[in-house]
Parts: sequence; C-alpha cells; structure tokens
Amino acid sequence: MLRTAFLVVSALTTGVSLGRKAIGDAVSRKKQKLIRQTAIEARERIRSHAVAFFQENLIHFVQSVFIKALLLVLTWLGFRVGLYSHTFMSVATVLLLMVFIVRDAIVIFPTAKLVLSKLHEHHWRPKRALGETVAALVFEQVLEEADSFDAKRTTKIILSLSGHKMDSVTREIASEVADIARQTSWQDLRPFVLAAVGKFAILSALYSLFVFILVNTG
Repeated sequence: MLRTAFLVVSALTTGVSLGRKAIGDAVSRKKQKLIRQTAIEARERIRSHAVAFFQENLIHFVQSVFIKALLLVLTWLGFRVGLYSHTFMSVATVLLLMVFIVRDAIVIFPTAKLVLSKLHEHHWRPKRALGETVAALVFEQVLEEADSFDAKRTTKIILSLSGHKMDSVTREIASEVADIARQTSWQDLRPFVLAAVGKFAILSALYSLFVFILVNTG
C-alpha cells in the first residue's frame, strides 16, 4: 500500500515539475520576445527624441544669432548715419557682446553642469557617460510604463506557476532593455550629435567672422 502511495506521489510530483518547467520555458520565450520588441521601441524613441532635441536647439540657436547680429548691425548703422560718435559705437558694441556672453552663459549653465557632472561621474568618458545616462532614462521609462499596465489575473497566475513574480519580471525586462540601450546609444545618436556639432560650429564661425568684419569696418 505504501509503495503504491509513494509511486502515485512521485508521479504527481514529476507531472507538476514538468508542467512548471513547460510554463517557465514559455514565459522565458515570451519575456525574451518582449525584451527585443521593447528595445527596438526604446531605440526608435531615443532617435526621435534626439532629432526633436537637436532641431529645437538649432532653431533657438539660429534665432539667437540672428537677434545678436541684428542688434550689432543697428548699432553700426546708428554710427554710420551720424547718430553718435565712433567711441559711443565701440562702447555700445563691447557692452552688447558682454551681454551676449552673460546671457549665453546663463542659458548654457544647466546643460553644461549636467554634462560635466555626468562626465565626472563616469571618469570623463563621453561614450560611457552617454550610454549610462540613456540606460537610466530607458530603465525608468520601462518601469513607469510597466506600472501603468494592469496585468490580468490569468497572467499573474501563469507567472506564479512558472516561479516568477510580476515585479521581478518587470525589473528584469527593464534592466535588459536598458542594457541594450546602453550598448547602442552611441551608434544611434552619433549621426545627430555630429550633425548638430557641425551646424553649431559653422554658425558660430560665421557669426564670429561677421562680428570681426563689423568691428573692423566701424
């Protein structure tokens, strides 16, 4: 009798173990698929945010350069039409340039402070600092989206049967997606960074040349 009972218990235990393993394998496959899909979406979102960010900053930069150039031209024209002396124009030009420098420093300070702090935090390695920053942002976004998702009771039961918990699975997915974002952030953002730096450099050089010509023709 006991032998038969042990055999029955053993068979039931093996069946439960096999069933749990099958569920666990299915959950793992689904999890890996979800990680790949989420990583693709995160990379697309990073690129779209980068495009919008650089475009917005470039527009503001062009507007700023235009306003500065216009003020300098008006100051120069005032001297040319005889409204004031050359000395007054020189002083006004110097003051305007000082105002421009102070204004730019105030505008740039928050971004510069953040960039420098990230670089210092990651031992002055730009690519690593960029990757870690992007990874942190992606991790937080995935967790926020997961928290807003209301998992059905069936999903929770299946996870429980497979030996997983919803919170641990969510954090694991967020961590792996963030790791993919960390590794791919530079290759995703490099074209936009280089293009933006090139445009800013060209506009800055043209503006500096304009100021130089304006001052020397005064």
